[in-house]
Amino acid sequence: MESTSPVVLISGGVGLTPMMCMLNSIVHDQPERNVYFIHAAMNGKVHAFKDYVKDLTSKHKQAESYVVYQSPDEEDRKAGNYDKEGYLDLEFLQKVLPSKDASFYFCGPPPFMKAVNAALKKWGVPEEYIHYEFFGAFGDLEG
Repeated sequence: MESTSPVVLISGGVGLTPMMCMLNSIVHDQPERNVYFIHAAMNGKVHAFKDYVKDLTSKHKQAESYVVYQSPDEEDRKAGNYDKEGYLDLEFLQKVLPSKDASFYFCGPPPFMKAVNAALKKWGVPEEYIHYEFFGAFGDLEG
């Protein structure tokens, strides 16, 4: 990630862990680089690093974060601590990102990763700007 082009980090569930390392690295070592951090979780009860990410992105003007909760609970709704209810989709990405001209990195459960990959391809993001990592055995996002 030597470029100054924007980076979009997308995580689902435990896929948050590697994205956190990348987020920290970018905001501290590449302050000129815009970074968009999008995390999807079931709800606030299982959303790790929620306060840390919010604090970090509030302190670094080049960083923005967004949260998607599949099933927010009443506490989430009262706090308004998420940006979308349901699943991460192309419409949401197009709403929160200034353009598709960025490097995209994502990690999470295979169904989540397949959905993100399909959305990025439908948006016309070139394959060389789409990067992902599987936990455990190699998987296929096309099938």
